[in-house]
Amino acid sequence: MTDVWVRLEETIDELSRVSDIKSAAVVRRDGLVVTHTLPDGVDPKMVAAMTAAIVGTSEMATIQLAQGRFVRAIIESDEGKLLSLGAGEEALLVALVYDDANLGLVLLAMERAAKQVEKILRDSAA
Repeated sequence: MTDVWVRLEETIDELSRVSDIKSAAVVRRDGLVVTHTLPDGVDPKMVAAMTAAIVGTSEMATIQLAQGRFVRAIIESDEGKLLSLGAGEEALLVALVYDDANLGLVLLAMERAAKQVEKILRDSAA
């Protein structure tokens, strides 16, 4: 199991090195923290719980509105953005990005990292 945590931490550390990303986290869909690079002063438990609620509600909304499969949530503020997307059946990937971030590059990096997280968790369950 230690190898799983190391691989998840490596994945989130690599994602956090993308220039437009301030910090990132892997959280469980039930709102618990797996690993993160969030700055001091930001409560990772609160981020995990809020992200799980946002994504869960967004997934239900897309189903109820017959809009297909939920892809991602983007929350914009005047100081940056919070991006959330699924990383398999058990996890979510969250990133805090700068206001002027190149979202195309950020989303590309996040989608790659989400696939890695999904594979790591799937392989650990096998």
